Amino acid sequence: MQPRLALLVVVAAVSVATVSADQRLTRDRGVVVSTVLASGAPATGLSAADFIVREDGVPREVIRVGPAPPPSHVLLLVDDSNSMQFRIAFLRSALAKFIPQMAALNPAPQLSLMTFGERPTRRVAFTANAASVEQAAKRLFPISGAGAYFLQGIVEACQDLRKRAAPSPVIVAFVAEASPEFSNDSRKQVAAALESAGASLWVVALQETSNADRSPEGYERAAVLGDVTVLSGGMTRMILGDQSIEPAFGGLASLLTSRTLVFYGRPESTIPPASIEVTTKRPDVRVIASRWIR
Repeated sequence: MQPRLALLVVVAAVSVATVSADQRLTRDRGVVVSTVLASGAPATGLSAADFIVREDGVPREVIRVGPAPPPSHVLLLVDDSNSMQFRIAFLRSALAKFIPQMAALNPAPQLSLMTFGERPTRRVAFTANAASVEQAAKRLFPISGAGAYFLQGIVEACQDLRKRAAPSPVIVAFVAEASPEFSNDSRKQVAAALESAGASLWVVALQETSNADRSPEGYERAAVLGDVTVLSGGMTRMILGDQSIEPAFGGLASLLTSRTLVFYGRPESTIPPASIEVTTKRPDVRVIASRWIR
């Protein structure tokens, strides 16, 4: 081979290798996050420079940020067990405001309503007709003598979401800690169900220290409220009184309607990462994001 031709071949090979490396490094990924101030209100105005993304502990380049699209599906999972005897009216009032807020998103998500007193029960299947969900919420009433099947309700809700291949679903739940939990499902089973459905879990939990369920099932529920919500990219908002139910749902609506889509670069690899962590450089802001790769 002539020296000049050999040089051209080497240069071409280096150029191809460089392009391939660049292509591997510039593949964009997106993760949906919520940013929260200490007050519980959404934090706004964050830029790409404010976020830190790590996959399996390895930093990734944050490329850009923008508004996240609305959830594709919103499943309301609410307590209608015996413990709701004197507070169901507060829950109805909260849902009467929360449902229209979700329906006003563009594009509007599919909505569904489930209850979990006595057993998980679908009150309204997924629909674009928000009015039908509102009417069902107005007809909620507590089931006398019934305990709660909250964890089983989450698992069954996730099964439905998987069947529908919901692209970006959320489950918004209300549970009273005084409701004895009877589900056989563990925190690991609930976490696995949420991860497989790609769903985040957002909960309003009425805390009652003196009447808290201290059974093994109650401890599993407490672990879901404390840890699994965070892993899924949601949160638990603890409240202390019936009159706080409506403001708590309003707070969740604010966060769900102001989410951010963070784009970052991931090098190509034969072994995909197992976990992701999104944080912020701003000390006054907390980031809520799924720890599971989706």
